[in-house]
Amino acid sequence: MRNNLLLPAPGNRNNSGGQLVYQTSGGYYWTSAAFSAAHARNFGYDSGGADTTTANYVTYGFSLRCIKI
Repeated sequence: MRNNLLLPAPGNRNNSGGQLVYQTSGGYYWTSAAFSAAHARNFGYDSGGADTTTANYVTYGFSLRCIKI
C-alpha cells in the first residue's frame, strides 16, 4: 500500500516586508530540526520538486504541520 502526503501550497511570509509570496505555487514547512539560534531546517517544494536540505531564518513565516510518521 502506498501512502501519499498531501500538503497545500500556502506560500510564505517574506521576512523583511511581511508580504505573502509564492501562494499556490509552492510551500515551505518547518521541520523539528534546529540549525542555529537564528535558523531552522525546512522542507520546501514547488513544481520543480522538493528540497529537504535547506535552513532559513526563523523570521520567515513558513507553515507548520504536525505529521506522525
